[in-house]
Amino acid sequence: MPRITLSLMLLLATARTALADEPPPTPPSTPPGSDTKAPPDAAKSSFGGLVDGRFGLGMVEEDLFVSLNIGTVLRWSKLAGGIQVPLRFRAWDRAPEQGTVLRKEDWDEVSDYFKLIRFISWGEPEDWLYARLGQINGATFAHGTLIDRYYNVIDSDHYQAGIQLHLDLDKGGADVLLDNIAYPSLLGLRGFVRPMRFGELPKWTHGFMVGMSLVGDFVAPSTPVLDRTNRRQVSEKGNLVQETTPVTLIGFDIGWEVLKNDWVALTPFLDVNILANTGGTGMHLGMMATFQIGSPVRLGLRAEYRVLRSDFAPSYVNSWYTVERVDFLDGKSKIAYFQDIKDRGLAETRHGWHASFDLTLFDKVTLTGVLEDYQGPSNANLMIRLLLPYIAGVQLNLYYAKRNFDSAKEAFDLDRGLLVAEARYKFWGPLYVHALYAREWKLDKDPVSADFGRYQTRNVWDVGFGAEFSW
Repeated sequence: MPRITLSLMLLLATARTALADEPPPTPPSTPPGSDTKAPPDAAKSSFGGLVDGRFGLGMVEEDLFVSLNIGTVLRWSKLAGGIQVPLRFRAWDRAPEQGTVLRKEDWDEVSDYFKLIRFISWGEPEDWLYARLGQINGATFAHGTLIDRYYNVIDSDHYQAGIQLHLDLDKGGADVLLDNIAYPSLLGLRGFVRPMRFGELPKWTHGFMVGMSLVGDFVAPSTPVLDRTNRRQVSEKGNLVQETTPVTLIGFDIGWEVLKNDWVALTPFLDVNILANTGGTGMHLGMMATFQIGSPVRLGLRAEYRVLRSDFAPSYVNSWYTVERVDFLDGKSKIAYFQDIKDRGLAETRHGWHASFDLTLFDKVTLTGVLEDYQGPSNANLMIRLLLPYIAGVQLNLYYAKRNFDSAKEAFDLDRGLLVAEARYKFWGPLYVHALYAREWKLDKDPVSADFGRYQTRNVWDVGFGAEFSW
């Protein structure tokens, strides 16, 4: 997890090469550059596609790189696939010198080569059958209280090709999630049933659903491995060397879609989740709602009350999990942090809440917000996202997230926050110029640095030009 926003930069850079293979998320907690829209004509036929090429210049750590990214996405009926060739060439090799032109961190693991096949998918997430191989964009189980909008690629140095499967046979179904087919570590399984659809029960009862989830992180980082001088260690491939331990989570969910028509859908729910390693539990009582206000406006809402033990975290596997599993709070991994609370006898009951919205206008403009908090230190989370289409040739994407803060004044403190802002301007036909500013987390790999083996924040930028073609 040395580099969060660099991968988000890649997502933004390749965002235009993706057809819309999933709807705007509700509940929302999605990094930018993932909810791309299909070309206007793609919805009118069974075949559509988009080709994008991009050239850029930007800083990665201390070096200046020239980047080249060429990709395409094709869709034929329910089958879709995308390929890409993202390359970064070192133009200025500053100290400590690396001695290579092609950035080796992008291609030093078997899983890195899977990035050439961005994804292969069948169907849409809301279909009775949805399958995806490759980059996982926002996988959620049930109501999002255990796995909530999980992304398997938020680190550009360690690409992962995963598997996502959703099967709904009306009376029951299943969900499967695997983070990495080359080096699997995270596996999620969920089964659900709608018991009221067996027999001749009234139709208004058919929306009642019961599910159970089992999630395992087989090699979750626990504690850093120290050398003889009591310093952390970083591997040749840029990973923090840590001891690992298996983590197991169990979830039970009950939901009832009590109302659904062309204008509104309402689903109250009750979930109970358990972190087996600590015995910590969480109870989630909430309501999910979707309002379709005519054809141009769609509003998704989620409101939730939580009762949690302090040795448990809601939405344990979330959009930032790839980072949090290594570096969560107090310099500890996620499981080590909660295990320490249990071992010191500090586990206690806490109350909290979650509120989120996802507003879509004319199927083009998206505004998303998430705010949640509960009792205890470092438990507030905030996310804001705005996606604007081309207006007078200008397109804007903004994303800001801050996790594990306390007071309102800390909400927009960029320390340990994530900010990505991108602008594009089409100046002639398919040609555009782009500029990106981002705030990233970085694993310090300089052996002479006082922060060696620890994560720091820094600013990055990228400018360039490209072209996109759709049909």
